[in-house]
Parts: sequence; C-alpha cells; structure tokens
Amino acid sequence: MPKIATSYKKLIFISIFIVLGIKSFGQKIEETTLLSYITYVEKKFSVRFSYVTEEVEKIRIKPLSEEKETVENILSHLQSNTPLRYHRINERYISIALPNDENHLCVQLKDFETQLPLEGATILLGDGPYRTTSNAEGFFFIPAQHINSLYSISFVGYRTIEGNTSDLSRECTIILLRTSVFELDAVVVKNIFTNGINKNLDGSIRIVTENFGLLPGQVEDDILQITQALPGITSVDETISNINIRGGTHDETLMLWDDIKMYQTGHFFGLISAVNPDITKNVTVHKNGTNIRYGEGVSGVISMKPNNKIPNETQAGIGANLMNINAFLEMPISKKLGLQIAARKSINEFFESPIYRNYTSRIFQDSEISDIEDSESNIQITTDEDFGFYDISTKMLWKISEKDLIEFSALTIDNSLDFTETVSVNSQSKTSKLDQRSILGGLSWQHTLNDNAELTASTYSTYYLLDAIKKDIFTAQEQIQKNEVLETGIKLESNVGFSESWILQGGYHFSEIGIANTQDVNLPRFRDYEKKVLRTHALFAGLDYVAPNKKTFLFSGARINYFSKFEKYRVEPRLTINQKVGYGFAVEIMGEFKSQATTQRIDFDSDFLGIEKRRWVLADGEEIPILTSKQISLGLIYNKRDLFLNLEGFYKRVDNINSANQGLQNQYQFTKAIGNYSVRGIECTLNKKTGALSTWISYTYSNNQYNFETLEPKIFPNNLDVQHAATLAGTYVYKSLKIALGVNWHSGKPYTIPLENTETEIVGGIPIIKYDSPHQQRLPHYFRTDLSAEYNWKFSSRTSGKLNLALLNILNRENILNIRYSVARNENNVTTVNKIEEISLGITPNVSFQVFF
Repeated sequence: MPKIATSYKKLIFISIFIVLGIKSFGQKIEETTLLSYITYVEKKFSVRFSYVTEEVEKIRIKPLSEEKETVENILSHLQSNTPLRYHRINERYISIALPNDENHLCVQLKDFETQLPLEGATILLGDGPYRTTSNAEGFFFIPAQHINSLYSISFVGYRTIEGNTSDLSRECTIILLRTSVFELDAVVVKNIFTNGINKNLDGSIRIVTENFGLLPGQVEDDILQITQALPGITSVDETISNINIRGGTHDETLMLWDDIKMYQTGHFFGLISAVNPDITKNVTVHKNGTNIRYGEGVSGVISMKPNNKIPNETQAGIGANLMNINAFLEMPISKKLGLQIAARKSINEFFESPIYRNYTSRIFQDSEISDIEDSESNIQITTDEDFGFYDISTKMLWKISEKDLIEFSALTIDNSLDFTETVSVNSQSKTSKLDQRSILGGLSWQHTLNDNAELTASTYSTYYLLDAIKKDIFTAQEQIQKNEVLETGIKLESNVGFSESWILQGGYHFSEIGIANTQDVNLPRFRDYEKKVLRTHALFAGLDYVAPNKKTFLFSGARINYFSKFEKYRVEPRLTINQKVGYGFAVEIMGEFKSQATTQRIDFDSDFLGIEKRRWVLADGEEIPILTSKQISLGLIYNKRDLFLNLEGFYKRVDNINSANQGLQNQYQFTKAIGNYSVRGIECTLNKKTGALSTWISYTYSNNQYNFETLEPKIFPNNLDVQHAATLAGTYVYKSLKIALGVNWHSGKPYTIPLENTETEIVGGIPIIKYDSPHQQRLPHYFRTDLSAEYNWKFSSRTSGKLNLALLNILNRENILNIRYSVARNENNVTTVNKIEEISLGITPNVSFQVFF
C-alpha cells in the first residue's frame, strides 16, 4: 500500500502542476479575445451577453484592470475599444451588435411557468426566406428592414405564437410561451448542491448534465454516481450496479434509458456507469410518488434521457481519462432532422493506468482470479486477465411537421473478460470467458393535436445476455452459464389540458418479458435450462392540478396492471401534494403502491469465478411471486435567500421478497423463503450558497428489518440495513476553476458470525459452518474523503477545453465493505473457518481531458 500511495502522490503532484501552470500561463497574457473576456465577465458578475459569434470572435482587447472592474466600467471600456455597440437590457442581460444593426428588434423567449429562457425556438417572417432561432438565453434579433412583417414562433411542446413585428421593441420584448399541454412538473428548487440538480414539484429530482457543476470525486458526469449524492440513495459496496434506494436492492430500482428498461447498468462489474454522460442530458429520480406512466421499480425509478431537441449547429467533443477514451457528435442533418451519437472505449488493452490496477484489485479480490495457488495440491498457478468494455449511444430526431416529431434511440453496452490460468510446472493453460452485453432500441412518435392535447406512441425492445464458459485447469470439465433477457413493449400515452390548472394524463402499456437461464456441465454431464415468459397489460390515468395562485400542486392517478399468465389484476394508486405555506416553506406529501415481476437471484454456489453472481429471473406466481410495495412520506421544504432545507420522513414495505435475492451469506444463504422487509426513516438536507461557494450537509436515518415467517428468528436486520449515513461537502467556483471536496460516512451494515467454539459441523459427510443469530454484528463505520477539480478555457470561439482531476479516498482509508466466512483445510488437513473481508478502493486518482468544437 505505501508504494501505491507514493506513486499516486507523484501523479497528483504532476496533475496539480499542470493545472496551476495553465492557470499561471493564462494570467500572464495581457491581451485576450473579446469572446474570452465577455465569458469571464459573465461568470464573475452573473450577467449574460447576447451576440452573433462571427461578429465578436476576431476582435482582441486588453482587459480592464481588476480594481476598476464593475459592469458599467467594463461596458464603457468595451464601447470605447471595440467597433460594437453594447445595450444593457436589464440587470442581467446585455446585447452586442454592429453599429448598423442598432435599430434591430430584440426579443427574449421564456417559459410561461418557469420563467426560464427557451433555446432553439424557430422564428419565421411572413412567407419570405428569413428564419432564425433563439439562443441559449432565449434571445433572437430581427433586422430593422423587417419592421412591419408577420412573424411566427414555434417550439416543440409549446403553443405557436403569431404576430406583427411592429408590436416588438428595440428594448428586447419578453414573450412568454405556454406549453401546448400543461406539464406540471415545474422546478420548485434549482441547483441543489451544485448547478444542474433541481427538485421538481412532483417530488422527483432532476439532474441536468449540460453545464453541470461539480461534485466531489467526479472526473466526468457519471450519472449513476451523481445519484448517490442524493439523500436516501447509497451503494453498500461502492458500485453503481448495486444502488440502494431507501434500503431496497439494486434490482428493485427501475433503470430507464430513453424510456427503455436497462438490465445492465455498469462497466467493469459495476464500478463505472454504462450510460454515456456526453449524450445523456436529463436524469429524473423518483424515490416515492412515482408518475403513473412508470411500472416496476418497487424501490424507485432512475430515468435517463438524451436531448429531445434537434441541434441548431454541429457540436462535437473528444476526450480521455485513465480508464477510457470518448467522443460525441450532435449535428443537424437538415432543419428537420438531427443526429446525436456518443461512444466510449476502455484503454487498458494499450495502457494499464493506476486506476485500472486499483479497480482490478477491488473487483477481483476474493475471487478465483486473485487466487494463484491450488489449495489442495499446492501447485503454483499463474493467471492473466484481459478485460475490455465499450458503449455506443445513438439518437435521431425527425420533425416531420410542426405537430409531429419522430425519435429513434439505440444503446449498445459490452463487457468482456478472458481469464487464462497456466500451471507453472508444465505450462498447460486454459482460458475462461465472460461476456456481458445489452442492446436497447426504441421508436416513438409524438403528435400535437392542438394547443391542449398531445399523443405519443412508442415501441421498444431490450436484450441482455450474460454468457460465460468456465474451464477447469486440472480437468477437462467445462461449465457454461447463460442468462438471457428479452423484453419488448408498446406504449400509448395522451395528455389533455382542460385549463391552466387541470391536465389529464392517461395511457396503455403492453410488455412481454422472456428470461432464460442455462447451466451446462460436461463432466459429470448435467444440463439445466429454464425459460419463462410473462405478458403484462397496464392502463393508467391521472389528474394533475395547479392552483391559480401557484401555491397548491396535486399529482394523482392510478395504474392497473393485468398479469395474463396468472390472470391477476393489481391497482396501484399514486399521489403527490405540494402545498406552499408562506415565508419560503412548503409541505410535501407522497404515497404509492407498486409491483414488480423481474428480480435478480444471487448465486454464490454457481457464480462465475467469484465475480458475477446475479441472474435475472421472472416471477412464476409460486416460488417467485410478484413483488409488491407501498410507501408514504411527509416532507417539509424551505427555500429562501440561498438557503435550502428538506426534511422528510418515510415508511416503506416490500412484500413477497425471496431470501435467495438478498445476498445473505449466513445460515440462510441457500434457503428460499418468502417474506417482506419494512424500512422507516428520516432524510435531512441543508444547502447554503454564498456567492461562488455552495456547502451542504445531508443525513439519513433508517431502520430496515426482514420478516420471514418460515425462518427462525422471523425478524432480523436487513442485509442492507445501514442505519446512519451522512455527507458533508462543498463546491467553489473561481472564474474558470471549480473545486469540490466532500466527506462520506455511514455506519456499517450487519453480518453474521460463526458460533464460538462450535464453528463447524458435518452434514452428509460435508463440513458446514454453524452460525450465530443472523445479522447481530456490524461492520466498522465507512469513511471516505473525495476531492475533484475542473478547469475550463477557450482556445477559440469554436473550440474549448476541459481538464478534470479527481481523487477518491484521498486519506487512503481502508474500509471493510463485507465480511463472510468459508470452510477450508489447513496444512494438517484440519477443517477451519476462514474470515474473508472485502476491502474498499484505496486512494484512486483519475484525470480527464476533453476538447469541444
């Protein structure tokens, strides 16, 4: 460990030197481009300039000295030293134009409900060829020669506006666009913790990755890592393939990519998200009060979506970190057709970085890959692993008319591992293989009937395959394991607005899920193949309400599921109420009933090399019943003067769980019992912003208990019962530099120890461990400190760069993630019990560099 830490210190020193060197170099430049200077002014004074890039990109200027810097002084300095004219629209917005364009008409578009600017709206003048679009701040300009022309403003999802330019002003008229269907999921709190994390009125959390801020430990915007910054969401083993929402297992969380269910969410066996952040722009997290359009996911929903707007211009980027290279492209093929594509590929085939070696040690510990000696014969075995991953994301948008939009989405995820064992004495070798891949595809058509009604029809398919072959180095035995999932579906949805206060939501969802599991052994000959298919029909309807005074918000509805194989109906009501009570306070009530037909079985006895233990299985109504859940929560929200407080108490119960899905490693490891778990707790979040500094503290208390009627004892702590969890963190922004530092702490999860003095017994001639009462011991507390930094700069008007540094576990603390026990024989052939500890990642640095153009 000391050698590894020393090499990391060198890497850290070099990385910090690079950042500071870039910063120092930038400070020595006396003259800069106008584009860079106004970007600096925007960040320092929280103002926004509106301009045509081509008019400012070639102009250079000497900046005003810092002691004289005020917005008015800077504008006066620019007015005197550039050939452009600067108009102060209001406290925030400033327009820039050529002198001969001073008489142009200026308009800013905003959303009627949120008052946020709208980018990408299309503006047409009469029947002529003139057309323009609104920029990132919602502004567009009309030349003075069109002072008396008809105009129309159209934007997907909003009512079309028509008028005459004679009604517009040179002082930047503000036009408010109303949604064509009254969506009531407006933001109630913006930028919690950092820029891009917002709380919606329906109780969900929305993460917008475009212009995202910075979180501790993040080298790039890993979506599923970001969600773990939210209270109530943890991962007991530091992976994104084991996300636990309010004490639930990972398979109880519905993961969606562009409304398509994901059965594989991670690369490198869960240490890296399989969702490319370059194309995934919006993420919505539901912990309770889930929208009726979503089924499954008894513990929560994480919905990830690419951009649904046709890009106005081509944007691209390429980058690399110590794990992968990445690239993305967004381009308009025509005015009505747009393409988005992003890809990532691991680089360890060419270069094994420190973070790759750290990840390898973390994942392969306590597995056959890390065991280099045969315990029975003491024959030395050498091993070599060849691992790689990639993902490709694609989305195409076609606006066939002002009222019709067609979207096509596709995602491919692939992980492959070749594990070669070689006997040292005779150089005999055999290679085992593991492939894990997913292919997702979807097609949707969105049609706007009128200003108050919208229809959407979509179809999708998702395929997951776990394919492994394990070869024994000492025998001719080969073991083949496969887990296949194929889901196809059709969804019809409608939204009808009766007024500015009421909207009716409804639809139909059909899905067919087939899951097959294969285990094939050649010596002794054994083959087990099992396939199950389930068809589900669902009708859903809901009524949403917003009071005219904008103080009361209601989201209500129900989902009726029909499982055709079991001829069984289930009604699932959903409810969210948000009531503003004044002085910055609001009260939030949420509740839901949900069900789920797919779960993951954890096979410790037939896993692959001790690494991949999870297999998807389908409910059969008997040994594997359909999971059902119910949840209620009550919250208090305060948001005023850059201070945000959220206090929420909750109770959740999940029925029909199978002990085989819980990852128990005690006397119930191979037991299949049906029961339930209930969790009650409190979440508290406090976030304070002061200028460029944002600090927050969050705390979660929960009590999570199993109840299995056929086991003894019936009630004992849940395998995921982390009773206390807290985060203390902050971010700071200075010009183009961002820094984030955070501390994560939680109490240890429970585990079971063998009986003292009588650790083993012989059953059927085989020694087994005799355990004490289940889950009466606790792991030591978990403590990790993370640091990250980001530096942005512009090479030119079209090209920019971003350098990120991240340090996980900077104190190099050794956290124990799990303890289990196994039977072994010592050198005297005496049966013993080994204590096996799973250790967390040590200090882990990463560096990322991206260029955008």
